[in-house]
Amino acid sequence: MNESNGERVLLFGFEDGQQFKAIQMVLYMLQISGRCVTKEEYGVPLKMLAADEEIPNPGPGCMRDLGGQMIVFVGLGEEKLERLLALLRSNPSCGKIPYKAILTPINRDWNAYTLLAELKKEHAAMHAKAGD
Repeated sequence: MNESNGERVLLFGFEDGQQFKAIQMVLYMLQISGRCVTKEEYGVPLKMLAADEEIPNPGPGCMRDLGGQMIVFVGLGEEKLERLLALLRSNPSCGKIPYKAILTPINRDWNAYTLLAELKKEHAAMHAKAGD
């Protein structure tokens, strides 16, 4: 896969099954590196996961489930991100992934728990606004 340009997708909460294999195939088609983040790494800052830095040994309290699936896009240009999202949506085997984010200067120091909590707040606000 193409890691030299920094394009990467971090996958949280995915099991090794048909959905995961379908997502891997889409990433392979677009030559994007994918990394399945383990539960033990959920407490690690996103910037470390994105850079594939050496991950510190997690404490015993850092292994709780996220309670959902989440994808974080790293280093993708707008056009490639749109192509990736279109391919994920068009392939029923990829499933519906409710939480998606782009790694930004604001969220790069967050961990998976913090990012997911923020995404859930945004979703709730959007749905409340749509109900107006």
